[in-house]
Amino acid sequence: MIGNYMKVAFRNIRKHKVYSFINVTGLAIGMACCILLVLYIRAELSIDSYHEYKDRIFRLCVYVNIGDTEHYGSSSNALAAGVLRDEYPEVVDAVRFRRMARATAMYKDKHFDINRIRYADPSVFNVFTWPVLKGDSDTALEAPHSIVISQEVAEKIFGDEEPVGRILQLNDGVDYTVTGVMENVLENSHFVVDALCSFSTLYTMGAATEPMLTDWISFNFRTYVLLDEGVDYREFENKIRGLLVQHAGEDLEAKGAVEELFLQPLKDIYLRPLGQSSGPIFYVYIFSAVALFILLIACVNFMNLSTARSTNRALEVGMRKTLGAHRGRLIQQFLSEAWTLSLISLIIAITLVQIVLPSLRTLTGQDLPFRIFQDPQLVIGLLGLVVFTGFLAGSYPAFFLSAFHPVRVLKGRMGTSTMSNRFRRILVIIQFTISIALIIGTTVIIHQLDYMRQKDPGFDKEHLVVLRMPDEQVRSKRLVLKEALRSHAGVVSVAASSSLPPWGCASNDKLPEGFTLADMQLMDDINVDEDFIPTMGMEIIAGRNFSIERTGDIQHSVIINETAIRRYGWEEPIGKIIYVTDMREEEGYGFRTVIGVIRDFYIRGLSRTVDPMIINWDPEFPYSFNRYWYLLVRVRPDNVEETVQFLEVQWKKLITDKPFNYFFLDETYDEQFRSIVRSRNIFSYFTFLAIFIACLGLLGMASFTAEKRTKEIGIRKVMGASTQGMVALLSRELLLLVLAANILAWPVAYFMLNRWLQGFPYRIPMTIVPFVLSALLVVVIGFLTIAYQSIKAALANPVDSLRYE
Repeated sequence: MIGNYMKVAFRNIRKHKVYSFINVTGLAIGMACCILLVLYIRAELSIDSYHEYKDRIFRLCVYVNIGDTEHYGSSSNALAAGVLRDEYPEVVDAVRFRRMARATAMYKDKHFDINRIRYADPSVFNVFTWPVLKGDSDTALEAPHSIVISQEVAEKIFGDEEPVGRILQLNDGVDYTVTGVMENVLENSHFVVDALCSFSTLYTMGAATEPMLTDWISFNFRTYVLLDEGVDYREFENKIRGLLVQHAGEDLEAKGAVEELFLQPLKDIYLRPLGQSSGPIFYVYIFSAVALFILLIACVNFMNLSTARSTNRALEVGMRKTLGAHRGRLIQQFLSEAWTLSLISLIIAITLVQIVLPSLRTLTGQDLPFRIFQDPQLVIGLLGLVVFTGFLAGSYPAFFLSAFHPVRVLKGRMGTSTMSNRFRRILVIIQFTISIALIIGTTVIIHQLDYMRQKDPGFDKEHLVVLRMPDEQVRSKRLVLKEALRSHAGVVSVAASSSLPPWGCASNDKLPEGFTLADMQLMDDINVDEDFIPTMGMEIIAGRNFSIERTGDIQHSVIINETAIRRYGWEEPIGKIIYVTDMREEEGYGFRTVIGVIRDFYIRGLSRTVDPMIINWDPEFPYSFNRYWYLLVRVRPDNVEETVQFLEVQWKKLITDKPFNYFFLDETYDEQFRSIVRSRNIFSYFTFLAIFIACLGLLGMASFTAEKRTKEIGIRKVMGASTQGMVALLSRELLLLVLAANILAWPVAYFMLNRWLQGFPYRIPMTIVPFVLSALLVVVIGFLTIAYQSIKAALANPVDSLRYE
């Protein structure tokens, strides 16, 4: 029986080559799109999934409300981890991290860069699944100045030597003992490390780190907790929410602040970033819908053409029923044909995936493994795709055709054409509703991306070369280095800074003039030198810049931004006083005088609104979070390569033991658009394919319509109908369906896109323009698709048309 079904299926494929080609091509492209998108979605959902206790790991976060500034932060203090581990039985273990600036390691007079390095507690290997291959994971990070390195770093530095027990000199010439080698941390993590230094090292740095390590409301660390099995993290979160009030309530009350701890599940850190309403999880949902919709469009093509051609197979159904075939057998036959086409389509789809996958990997920056014979889940998924697609594509034709009454069919009175026509119209509307929604989505994404890219960042990001100053040794030569770099004609200016856009900066409590201790304000805080503002191309809108000729500017004068003026209601900001915490002063705080105001710039990129900012000039700042970490070199646009080579030569003359590393600020700034660029590209490609599949179906329907109305066309031509009139007649119904699809697509697209745009503090307004343009585009595409068949039928010789059949 199955053999007979297969024989009939292949016979129908050969007999109706055009329709079979349309069905197989549409299904193959739809399946390929679905597989590619599922691979991408799978990769996104797999971030951090390799950890053994992934469902029990949570990041400790803080909610801060000071003055008029509200902030959800992923940082925590250094004290909470010990309290949680020792006083709360729900906590199995906890680990603290602190990011170290990019490190330069020296071994045997050779220098090696270690890009991703963090301080961590010894408990890190109890919480995270990072196997230690050499050394004792329990004690490797106990002693100060211990370091555990990855396999990759070990091979790069030591080669075939045994790394454990060797001494590495990091940054300021501090010796670290290699106590372990761990497996390379997988890239599908929300953060990746190449090396871990013992957290106890921070306690040996004296005044530079002591305030951060002993203050309950100093948030400079990342803390992760491992909860016991069966603990409801929401209930536990309620228990610890008031921990800061318990230990620092007087300080919080004194400055009028509300600060609470909360937990963020490990699986949400990448997918649902704090402070963003549309993180990667939103794109996962969207691309899941796109994958399903494209597959649905392909299946609709199959159903539409099969239903349209139902009359051609009506006699076959009638004869089979007359000869004793019951309805169940007929359903099996038609589903078997659909599954056969689906299986053929899958084979083609797998080939297409193998061809396109390298490009998608480049586009997404992810591995996207596709190993059919090594991944049982993938095999099951592909087989399920065949069954699902075949059933979805063949279900209506199977149940529709099998319901024909043999007597009526053999007499030529089917009586179901009205229902069949109505169903086909619904299917065409569904296809183009999806396609139109995708076009509108792509258009809005492109406009939002262009808007963000063209938005003035508040500084000139072009032709700025950034050099890292990784330690005090380099910082001590800052002035000599600046002078040497400025000696080249291609260098315009050189400046130092503690922070760079769009990476953000520290935020600290300040007391602006006119406020009380009970109403402290949270301000972004950066430390620069006197050349920073002109080098960055920023605009001073009031007052003046720092001046080397005014020694009082150092440590005592500050510049603020426009937002600070508005927030504090200062009509005349110049000369206002801002009190800041400064342990170098006897009272523990000092005052700073406002000497200038700059136009707002986006230190945190465009993902957050601009907060009040204070810009200090403090070359001897004692704490690491606001020391000078970067030199910014503005170069002339002509002959940039030669200028960079000069910078390298001067660096190596003055900094003999640190490699020359640089990057361009514009490239770093544009990285904030990477996810939206990626989404735009993915949307664009798959929208095009969705439209292509829909047009394939439309072409098939136009061809079938012209074929079925051959005699009508011949009669109309004989009666004097014009070619233009015939084209309009054949095109009108399908174009009306496309217009109906627009009406359905618009509210759906508006709802989804409006929600997506809410995730951007700076966004385009939702206008009718993308909707109208999408409607016109689809109408034009639809008309061009069916125009050829319509014109061909209209120009046919009426004699041949009347001889048809």
